[in-house]
Amino acid sequence: MSEASTPTPEMTRRTWSQRTKLTVGVVLLVIIGVTLRSFHAIFVPLIIAGIMAYLLHPVVESVSRWTRIPHKLATGVIYLLVLAAVILMAAALTSVVVAQVSFLFGELEKIVARVLSLSTESVTVLSVEVPVQRIIDQVGASLQDTLGSVATDPRDVVGLAFGVVETVLLTIFIFLMAYYLTRDADQIRAWVRGIVPPGYKHDSDILLAELDEVWTAFFRGQLILAIVVAIIITVVATIIGLPQPLFWGLFAGLMEFLPSVGHAIYFIVAALVALIEGSTTLPISNIGFVVVVAVVHLVFTQIDLNVLIPRIIGAQVHLHPMVVIIGIIVGASIGGVLGVALAAPVIASARVIGRYIYAQLFGLEPFPEVEAPAEPAAEPAASAGEPLVPAQEEMA
Repeated sequence: MSEASTPTPEMTRRTWSQRTKLTVGVVLLVIIGVTLRSFHAIFVPLIIAGIMAYLLHPVVESVSRWTRIPHKLATGVIYLLVLAAVILMAAALTSVVVAQVSFLFGELEKIVARVLSLSTESVTVLSVEVPVQRIIDQVGASLQDTLGSVATDPRDVVGLAFGVVETVLLTIFIFLMAYYLTRDADQIRAWVRGIVPPGYKHDSDILLAELDEVWTAFFRGQLILAIVVAIIITVVATIIGLPQPLFWGLFAGLMEFLPSVGHAIYFIVAALVALIEGSTTLPISNIGFVVVVAVVHLVFTQIDLNVLIPRIIGAQVHLHPMVVIIGIIVGASIGGVLGVALAAPVIASARVIGRYIYAQLFGLEPFPEVEAPAEPAAEPAASAGEPLVPAQEEMA
């Protein structure tokens, strides 16, 4: 019996050496990198589906808890309601959106006509003659071609039809992926927690909780911020006399999802329209109206950056503008518009993870505010022979 229970050299489990672990880790990172690069086109729909599932999962949990229906059934009901709401909103807002887009294109055509009407032939700068009129003609012709590209060429119509079909299929794919991610969210969370080594489960729980706070604050705050900004800009545009104030409110609210660059885009478009159209309420020249728009924009930007964003979104996602700009450049090169919109929460998440890695590398406490004792600092310390009890064990 003792001989059978004694492990032989063949039965002894061999562990990997540090060199083997490092080699396997590097090979896995290379494989993951190549895979991500090869299938990068599918990541944007997956990210959108993940965001949609992340936002709807608490709603599904609440409905399932209140109505006592199964989680899967609640998921199906919620997604059917969301789909119906999207269809109804699209049908109800189509006329409004078309009118606002037509207004924007009409303003762009006026800007092109104004540019083409400039009569300056050339300008001498530091003894160098710059052919201004030729540059204007080329830029104007390019803009006219761009605005008129929706035209009557059958190939354009076929391309537009294929684009519509592709958009519909992509939307269906996103809805299906979001549905399955929401339905199986608990199993996915349990699987992720199961692959974490036993000694790091507590740390991973705290990290996931902090990351959840970052993304919840971002999405909730960004939506509230967009609504507040849309209301403020609509009222301000009505007062100063910008044409179509509802358009400017919606446009400014949408630009809040593009941190830092959204303010610049909004101001450029508003200044061009102010220069062409002038004010509908203020008795001033078009140039004077551009100055008014610039002053109003400068004041609102300071209020937005120093009051609205810190109070609505919070300090967890509130980053230094220089850091956000760098993140926007990197995000735009990787994920386009989606990369720009998600630059701030991604950087904030990287800050949380980077703080943990830094603490582990230098032997520091990774979660000082979580692991600290609940007693005030002024209380006398425990004796040398009495161990300190973590807050979690005290609560248990």
